[in-house]
Amino acid sequence: MGDNLMMENAAIAVPRLSVRGIEKGYHGNLVLRGIDLDLHAGEMLALVGANGAGKSTLVKIICGAQSSDAGSIEIDGNLANLREISDAQAAGIAVAHQQVAVIPSLTAAENIMLGREPLGGGLIRPRALRAEAERVMRRFGVDLDLDTESGDLGLGENKILDILKALVGNPAILILDEPTASLTLNESKRLFSFLKDLKEKGLSILFISHHMNEIFEHCDRVVVLKDGLKVHDGAVADTTVREVVQWMVGRDVDGQVHVSSARAQQDVTTRIRNAQIGALHVPEFDVQAGEVVGVAGVLGAGQTGVLEALAGAPPRGTRGEFLVNGTLGCPRSVADATARGVYLVADERLRKALFPGLTVEENLMTGALAQSSRHGFMQHSLIRDLATDTVRRLGIKCSGIAQDILQLSGGNQQKVAFGRWLIRMARSLDARPPLLLLDNPTEGVDVGAKAEIYMLIEQLVQNGASVVITSAEFGEMLKLCDRIYCIADRRVGRYLTREEFSEARLLLEVN
Repeated sequence: MGDNLMMENAAIAVPRLSVRGIEKGYHGNLVLRGIDLDLHAGEMLALVGANGAGKSTLVKIICGAQSSDAGSIEIDGNLANLREISDAQAAGIAVAHQQVAVIPSLTAAENIMLGREPLGGGLIRPRALRAEAERVMRRFGVDLDLDTESGDLGLGENKILDILKALVGNPAILILDEPTASLTLNESKRLFSFLKDLKEKGLSILFISHHMNEIFEHCDRVVVLKDGLKVHDGAVADTTVREVVQWMVGRDVDGQVHVSSARAQQDVTTRIRNAQIGALHVPEFDVQAGEVVGVAGVLGAGQTGVLEALAGAPPRGTRGEFLVNGTLGCPRSVADATARGVYLVADERLRKALFPGLTVEENLMTGALAQSSRHGFMQHSLIRDLATDTVRRLGIKCSGIAQDILQLSGGNQQKVAFGRWLIRMARSLDARPPLLLLDNPTEGVDVGAKAEIYMLIEQLVQNGASVVITSAEFGEMLKLCDRIYCIADRRVGRYLTREEFSEARLLLEVN
């Protein structure tokens, strides 16, 4: 009864954040169409939508990173003029973006306090900085070495630093964009426990996630955007996962998730024997032609290193026997790997797989410029045609191939990362089928885009490609893979076949 009364009081109280009639367009393409949204004190509101629905743009407007073309924002009933990020911070709005924003050369403490360093006589006070960072860290229940440089920390640890940095100023409104995308299960549980405490103290949380279990377990209300419109706004308790997904994508996707079918045994095209890849021991690892092979492990277990070694960027200390897509030896460079028909779609797409600041066309063509030139001169009409055709085939939502890659949603950015190598494959003179390496290929991607990526992977395999995949979502690997190698105790152990697949078994093997 007390919870119901609290919700009723929140409903009639002045919203902590009120968004009215927000509109925004890029190059004539309207991405937000009159959005209304309320967020109350002590409430966790989920904001969901398919990639390209307008979530990221709305968040940028609320946090002052972009201006709207129309509409208004109120904080506690007062009109707010959020022209810059500093305006939003002064109004009590903090945001932790999906892409980790830490500086690798700074320590954990320095990253937490970045922009809010304690000063004395115009100089930073290192002891006071560290003490304040430790206070914030202890409040969150995190155990990190504050003196370690962020470049030496894992992705999950840096994600937590990013969230801690957002909390330093004690904001009244916290925006979290896919906060658990790179976190382990225990880190996620710890995060939600902390968020629950903050909610009880009155903090308002705008929560963007593609993980429906998180939304339905932890959020009070859910707002659904589709093609720049708000199509649903209501209590989580009054809806279902199926309904939310249908509102997001405008169709029933139950039957669209690919499940790998049994494939006939083929020749081994990639083999690793008695290898050391960074800190990971790999006694044996095989990939057959036309096979999807998973590499499963907890966050930071070394699965990314396996893919990087095959792609020509091996971790320091890598040694052993390698056969990579039919050629003996570990690739000496990325160029060597691509010459063998090996292509990596890396995790952290904006840091590793794409070129921020370049256009969609430029990002698509970076892998195939040499193959699109004649006598040393680029064939611009051919390049435009290839980029335009790839955008059409992959269903990349953009205003045109001249649009900046940073203006695309996460799912559409990921399609560009795929498209880059698809163009290279198509232009390659190498007759052998390619080996595609996918590191967390659907991280931060909505259910509709996931289904499209799954179908793309299946098409590549049907055309003879081999695929090695890692994913933070074990359920995804169970759907896609023919076999899954399991990492535990810094060692690649036995593989599971489809007959042995279950999420419980996979969790047991990697722990």
